Amino acid sequence: AGVDVTKEPIPILPTVHYNMGGIPTDFKGRVVTIKDGNPNHMVPGLYAAGEAASASVHGANRLGANSLLDIVVFGRACALDIAERFKPGESIPELKPDAGDNSVAW
Repeated sequence: AGVDVTKEPIPILPTVHYNMGGIPTDFKGRVVTIKDGNPNHMVPGLYAAGEAASASVHGANRLGANSLLDIVVFGRACALDIAERFKPGESIPELKPDAGDNSVAW
């Protein structure tokens, strides 16, 4: 850093290490997006938990120091919601052939 530590202090800048973002979810781990002006539109059948999700027991948009606790709490919430909404053997809609194209489009 071009600093002689015997003559001057090392410059320190604050960071936002814990501000992580992540996949936007609600408290049940359901992935949400903005649609028709609604910022809490649920993406049907898509869930996220743990360090991938923006929700945390340590506060929203914060990388949890104990990700095991996050995955236990939100993983359970996801499982309970999935069990309530979906049944074994239930059919799911067919995906369009270009379903993933927008995720890799430049």
